[in-house]
Amino acid sequence: MTSRLQSGIYLFSSVRKRTCGGGARTFRVTVHVLCFVTEGEGVIRLDGVLSKIRPMELYLLVPGMVVELPHQSDGFVYYGVFFQPVTLLKRDGEMTVSPHVSLSGGFLPGRVRMAQPEQILQAILHMHDSSRARADKDGLQLRLQLEQLIHRLIKSEPAGDQRGDDRIDRSIAYMERHYSDKISIAQIAEAAGMNTAAYSGLFRKQKGQTPVEYLNEIRINKAKELLSLDHSRVKEVASLVGFNSEFYFSRTFQRVVGVPPKLYTRRKQMKVAVVSSLGFEQYLHDIGVNPVCAVDFFHYPGVEQAEYKEFLRKQWEGLVQSAPDLIIADEYHSNFREGLKEIAPSVVMDLPSWDWRRNFMKIAGLLGREEEAREALARLVFREAEVKQEFRQRLGERRITLIQVNHRAVGIQGTGGHPLNELIYGRLGLSPGLPAVTASWRSELLPESMPELDTELLLIHKHHVLAGSETIYKRLLQSVAWAGIPAVRDGAVYQVENWFAMSWTPSGRHYIMDKLLELCN
Repeated sequence: MTSRLQSGIYLFSSVRKRTCGGGARTFRVTVHVLCFVTEGEGVIRLDGVLSKIRPMELYLLVPGMVVELPHQSDGFVYYGVFFQPVTLLKRDGEMTVSPHVSLSGGFLPGRVRMAQPEQILQAILHMHDSSRARADKDGLQLRLQLEQLIHRLIKSEPAGDQRGDDRIDRSIAYMERHYSDKISIAQIAEAAGMNTAAYSGLFRKQKGQTPVEYLNEIRINKAKELLSLDHSRVKEVASLVGFNSEFYFSRTFQRVVGVPPKLYTRRKQMKVAVVSSLGFEQYLHDIGVNPVCAVDFFHYPGVEQAEYKEFLRKQWEGLVQSAPDLIIADEYHSNFREGLKEIAPSVVMDLPSWDWRRNFMKIAGLLGREEEAREALARLVFREAEVKQEFRQRLGERRITLIQVNHRAVGIQGTGGHPLNELIYGRLGLSPGLPAVTASWRSELLPESMPELDTELLLIHKHHVLAGSETIYKRLLQSVAWAGIPAVRDGAVYQVENWFAMSWTPSGRHYIMDKLLELCN
């Protein structure tokens, strides 16, 4: 009799939000459950092993595991994803099902390590939302969501012929072991079993950067750990992570991290100023940092040159007088880069993909506030899930359209490509009015060319009022299409603040959700 393992699958049971009350108790787990902790902190024993529980951590409990809660435990709040792993076994041409599956890699009982916990939480909340919203409890879709979640957590070997990946992995392991030594590309390529030219080409194809850039990132990450220790010295750290030159180390560190290493050692005590049109000062407030100065040098349309010149002079003087240790600026102020550097070390956040979360985490990293940033993002994920459910009840099938009127044209927001669009139509799951803009983040047109929008809720922001947006708005009201819009007929047209800028920060996104709920009462 021959047998062959066919595959392991995970059957979805349920997902629930639960509270594990305080007080001492011991119990034996009877099911498979993934527990994502959202509130509470303390210690527990899992099969006799002491574990410290914190929010934003994930644990896999399996049948037979003994959980002990000590007397001092205050209890925990968690989302539990209950499931049943099974193995399909093909035996003599017939398929049989076994109620067990081999757990391996990063998906083992106990704490499950996560690179991006907020994304895992988002996936669990989506499953929770789906399981509650579907009257028919679509088992297939929920099982697929579970499979996707678990596959995110499993660190499995790539299938098929992946010799190229194996060679790159071996070279990276070599870098990790020898980053403190003076190693050459030839030595790294030799560890991969390749010649230098072929290795460099394959590495860049696989990782999107050169081996030297990757090695320097390893070294800089190790340096950040060492510089976080008390009484660390830049020269010693440079030597410990493989740099022969302190100058070259400092230059590389600043290029990768954004600040020089000496400044990095006191990042939690720095006086920080913000130069931004996108509300970067709110980033700082969201991680518990009060900027010593927050200014915006952008020359907005409609502001006369003489007026702007005087405004800029006063703003610049205020920035200088605040004597910051670090200046953080957005891309709209890149032309001030050299001048800002004369005041203090400066970091200009480029926005190639408008990824506000990446900017937020990068700024938090500069200031040693990564944990606070992760907590802020986690709170935002919870809030988005709650508001999404609330909108589902309040709005039903009603659709929403966002318009920004400036001094040139009327802009209809698309369904993606901008933080505000991503919040409204992505995170909150609201339906766009028709015709929906999907090819770009915004479609601009003259008021007279406005299509007759099929939308039940219309939100309008007047931008650059001094430059003449009010005139464009009046032309919009007189357009042929305006009166035929359902939102206009029903009196559901609302003017809103500059949500476009607010949507770049966690606190701004909370504010937008609060205002949306008020409008939908």
